[in-house]
Amino acid sequence: MSYLLAMSKRIIQQIIRDKRTIALLILAPLLILTLVWYIFGADASDPKLAVIHYEHSELLPAFKKADYKRMTPLQARQALADGKIDAYVDLKHPVDVHLEGSNPSRNGLVMSKIQKSMQEVQKISVNQMQDRFQNVIKKQQQAIKAQQQAMKQMTQIIRQTAPSALAGLDLNLPQVGQNMPHQQDGEKPQLDVTYLHGDDDLNTFDSFGPAMVGIFVFLFIFMIGGVSFLRERTTGTLDRLMASPIRNDQIIGGYLIGFGLFVIVQSFILTCYIIYVLDIYNVGSLLDVLIIVFILSFSSLSLSILLSTAAKNELQMLQFIPLVIVPQVFLSGLFPTDTLPRWVQALGNLMPIHYSTEALRNIMIRGTGFSGWWFDGLALLLFSAVFITINIFALRASRPVS
Repeated sequence: MSYLLAMSKRIIQQIIRDKRTIALLILAPLLILTLVWYIFGADASDPKLAVIHYEHSELLPAFKKADYKRMTPLQARQALADGKIDAYVDLKHPVDVHLEGSNPSRNGLVMSKIQKSMQEVQKISVNQMQDRFQNVIKKQQQAIKAQQQAMKQMTQIIRQTAPSALAGLDLNLPQVGQNMPHQQDGEKPQLDVTYLHGDDDLNTFDSFGPAMVGIFVFLFIFMIGGVSFLRERTTGTLDRLMASPIRNDQIIGGYLIGFGLFVIVQSFILTCYIIYVLDIYNVGSLLDVLIIVFILSFSSLSLSILLSTAAKNELQMLQFIPLVIVPQVFLSGLFPTDTLPRWVQALGNLMPIHYSTEALRNIMIRGTGFSGWWFDGLALLLFSAVFITINIFALRASRPVS
């Protein structure tokens, strides 16, 4: 036990003296997460639009001047080529839309804006049809009234000349508008939207946040832990330790405890920062979030120590990032994976960040308790146990025989 505590104390003192390591471990993730928050949490700017051939168009009221600049065709084409507008609408029949088109996300915003205007166009068309229908009804009513006047005149003439011819006839003429069906204004359906999880204020960063927490924790601990353990090997410190009576499990345990203290501090600061400062959407328990982040941190630390045994210098250690970190980012759940081939999905199930992302989403967005993350937490514990066990055996294989 004394060897284990001595190892942990030495690692803690070594990290405290290295200010750059502390900055990379704590400040760098906060800075990057803040940048990601500004990028994905910011509201998208309104698209810049224009209309042409609007002078004699009845549809112009649907395209408000605050949203659509009035331009000539030549001005619109030049502005579109110069990137000053995202699209312009030609109000000639039929209505044409011309987009700049180089940015798909911008195209989506443009079409969404134009579709709202087209809904107003449909309302204008309906109103015009109603006006025409009312005009037809008025003309019909006028024609009926003229017929009624003619019938009254004919009746008066017949009564004067041959009154017996009207015997038994019902000459109660309908009045104009009598028994005419009245058009009832249909009630507009009200759409009542409810959310099982989240709400209408949930933005892109809120959705990405749980995955980003796991990715940054795993990435920075992997880099720092692997490089630090590699430095122990390259400077001969690890060889001297293996020549001493200290056991393999005490060496690995000392590193895990020493780095683990800073891992816990980093995880706590990062989690509180993203929840309370960046105000990411969270309806779950902070304690549950911290537990998952702590377990993931030890999985990353144990994996970095394991892979550092296969590297000869810091550059080779960093070369593991494209092989170990990048695939986990793509298969973590940050992007949809349900349409990928089954073997790719199965590969994602062998990666720790996949389980941390699912657990953190269950806690932060879905608000589930222990029942929602126990399986993912257990999977992360198994990853850590496997990596630590392999570390002990790998250290035993490289230990000189006395």
